[in-house]
Amino acid sequence: MAIDEAILEAHLNSLVPPTLRLYQFSPPAVSLGYAQIIEDNIRSRILAAGFDVVRRPTGGRAVLHFGDLTYAFICSSKGAQISEYILVSESIATAYKQICQALIIFLESYGVGVTVGNTRNNYKDKNDCFLATTIGDLQYRGNKLIGSAQLRRKHAVLQHGSIILNQPQTLMHELINDDIFDANNHHANLYEITKFEPSITSLEKEIIKGFQKTFNCRFIPEELTTYEQGLVNRLKHKYQNLVNQPC
Repeated sequence: MAIDEAILEAHLNSLVPPTLRLYQFSPPAVSLGYAQIIEDNIRSRILAAGFDVVRRPTGGRAVLHFGDLTYAFICSSKGAQISEYILVSESIATAYKQICQALIIFLESYGVGVTVGNTRNNYKDKNDCFLATTIGDLQYRGNKLIGSAQLRRKHAVLQHGSIILNQPQTLMHELINDDIFDANNHHANLYEITKFEPSITSLEKEIIKGFQKTFNCRFIPEELTTYEQGLVNRLKHKYQNLVNQPC
C-alpha cells in the first residue's frame, strides 16, 4: 500500500507518468477501506488464520487478497491540464466507467462477458466488499468478479481493484463472519468461468492490453524511482500503524 501511495504522490508532483501496477499480496491479507473500522475480535481472527491485515488508501470495504490479482492504476483527471498524460474524467462515476472498460476488454480476451455494478445494493453495512456491487465494480451473472475503489488528491487519481481468480467461497466469511453465509450471494471466480487457469503472466499481459487499448497508450516496465522508493520507506511505517484507525 505504501508503494501505491508513493506512486500517486510522485505522479501528483509530475515526477512519474501514469502507472499501472499489477501484484499479489505475500503473505495473503485482508485490506480494509481507508475509513473502515473492524472489531478487534475480527482482526484477531484474521491474524490467527495466518493472514495479514492492512489498510488501503482507497475507500470501500474489506477485500481478501488470496486467490486474486490486484491492480493499481495511477493517472490524472482532465482538470490537470497535462495533455501528454492519460486523463480520466473529473467525474468519479465517469472515471470508474473508463477504467472498467479496460477491464472489460481484458475479460473479453478470455471470452468472459461482464456488466457494471450499481449502487442499489446494501454496501456500508457489510464488512466484505464482495457482498455488494457499485458503479466501480464488474459482475458476472450477478456475482462480483472485480471490485474497485478510488482515491483522488487534487488532479491525481489512484484506483485499486481486486480480480478474483480462484478464491474459496466461504473463506472471507470464515474470517470476518459477515452475516449468515448466503450461497446465492457470493463472488465469481475467473478460473471457474474460463474452465482453465491462465498464468499470472498471461493475465497481466491481457490487462495491460486492455488499458493500452482503452487509453491509447503504451506502458513501459520500470522500477520505482529513487524518489518513489524514499516515499515508500517513510510511508510503510504509517501503514503498519493504521489497521485500527482510518488513514
